[in-house]
Amino acid sequence: MPGRLKTLLVLVYLAFAVFTLRLLQLQVFDYQRYVTQSRGNYLKTESIPAPRGRIYDRNGVLIATNRVAYDLVYSGGPVQFAGRIQDLLGLAGFPEVKGKPVVVAANIPSKLVPTLAELTAGQANLELRARVEREYPNPISGPVLGYVQEAGPADLKRGYEVGDLVGRAGLEAALEPLLRGKRGAKLVERDARGATLREIILKAPEPGQDITLTIDLRLQSVAERALQSALRDLNAGREKLGLPPETTVRGAVIAIDPENGEVLAMASAPDYDPNVFVRLPVPGDVIRSLIQNPAKPLLDRAVQTYPPGSTFKSVTASALLESGLVSPDTVYRCLPSIVFGGQVRRNWSSRDMGPMTVDKALAYSCNTWFYQAVIEAGPLKALDAIAARAERFGLGQATGLEISERTGLVPTRAWKQRTYGEPWYPGETLSVAIGQGPLLVSPAQMARAYAAIMTGKLPYLHLVKGRDEPATPIPGNFWRLIRQGLRETVTEGTASFRLKDFPVPTAGKTGTAETPGKRAGYEHAWYVGFGPYPEDPRYKPLVVVAFIENGGEGSRVALPVVKKIMAAYWGVGGITEADARSSDTQRSGRSAGRR
Repeated sequence: MPGRLKTLLVLVYLAFAVFTLRLLQLQVFDYQRYVTQSRGNYLKTESIPAPRGRIYDRNGVLIATNRVAYDLVYSGGPVQFAGRIQDLLGLAGFPEVKGKPVVVAANIPSKLVPTLAELTAGQANLELRARVEREYPNPISGPVLGYVQEAGPADLKRGYEVGDLVGRAGLEAALEPLLRGKRGAKLVERDARGATLREIILKAPEPGQDITLTIDLRLQSVAERALQSALRDLNAGREKLGLPPETTVRGAVIAIDPENGEVLAMASAPDYDPNVFVRLPVPGDVIRSLIQNPAKPLLDRAVQTYPPGSTFKSVTASALLESGLVSPDTVYRCLPSIVFGGQVRRNWSSRDMGPMTVDKALAYSCNTWFYQAVIEAGPLKALDAIAARAERFGLGQATGLEISERTGLVPTRAWKQRTYGEPWYPGETLSVAIGQGPLLVSPAQMARAYAAIMTGKLPYLHLVKGRDEPATPIPGNFWRLIRQGLRETVTEGTASFRLKDFPVPTAGKTGTAETPGKRAGYEHAWYVGFGPYPEDPRYKPLVVVAFIENGGEGSRVALPVVKKIMAAYWGVGGITEADARSSDTQRSGRSAGRR
């Protein structure tokens, strides 16, 4: 064999050997790496959004749920069937895309989804993207319920993914760890054109926990409407004083079961519809108006703090009695005014109302009775007793509610020294004794305190069913006397002209809290009512607090709100829960800025 031929054969054999070894490497040794890489060209792992937990009222009525919404996402380039797609969605055209894909149509009507799925199939630059959207078919007061928004940059750093919903306020934020689900994962196979060929579920999503509230949606409707109705009484008072009318109510109501602390209704005004935050595209002008509104509709006034006015006199009376600083027989004259420390301190009435014991002082809300009791006892000693008793009543503390709340302030000598570097002055105790001065409480705290007066135990308030905690007994020897004074408020005192003939026996306390820097007519209006008292087995126990910011007289503005809620709860007085249902069944249609 010639030498040149031998050389050629050797080269052929070597080439064949190299080819065989390379084939062996690709097919055997590196098979797993290359087959995975090959499949990576058309297999992609994607996350599956988890449904957020639903929210129900105590009777199983749905308040918050989820729906699947579809958006059309465009990443640029030529579009097949562009004219047909534009006609279906009312688009003027497809925008120029530089960078991230854009949503060209959000919340596509469900009837168009099948047609669009066919038109976009195989178009890698068009995606009919499904997402989970929050929906509130029966929203309660927006500041209480709160709202959700899609996860932002800060949320993504905390483990959320793009498209996740995050609770931003109220119950939606407070219950976020329970309501938030866990995403699943799927393997999606697509062809070269981007069309989906098949999907394999790798891990199913875990829905968030469903929540049942203590709220009774029917009573909630009554409470919200009753709160709004205060505007008429508020403006009637303004008119008498020659003051300009208000256009909106600012205030709160809360109704609770005093035995277990369940919140049956909680409303704040003005409020908003939480649906406006969840529908895309988000109406920016509406959101801005809510944020910039001077009436602060995003604020839950049920858990904000204010001076309580005369509603605090029940706590003062209890403190003075239990500490032995006054007795049930202690009598002071209810004078139009007294002078202490060179300052004139007035009663709300300009006439001498005669001698009174503590129960009558509560019933007629006599400021000067409490002034004289504090002076006689010693203002500093009285302050210590009042502060200690207020703490027993849960004031200046969290109530137990799941939502964020302000704790307020029960002032003490130590607090003033620490805060201002000044001693406590005797005259300041006189202000605190009637619910003024630096004292601050929330409507929720007052509901809890009066539940304690009604039952002798301090309950923990809660909005979620199944979170019952035992109430804390409060020592006391004069519960009946305090209740008697509050009953006399209704039968003969400051609330009698509105509640004397109410079908269910109740007790309560009016309050008109002065607001620094504002003239008469701009006081905070309060009323706290409870019943049945005396007990009546035909009616379930209830405590209701109404607070109207700068509303004027508590007996004329706040009291009617409480009366309507009590009448609906007990089904008396011509207002029933059925009446409330008839006009409030379609609650989801309300506008965002109506209050």
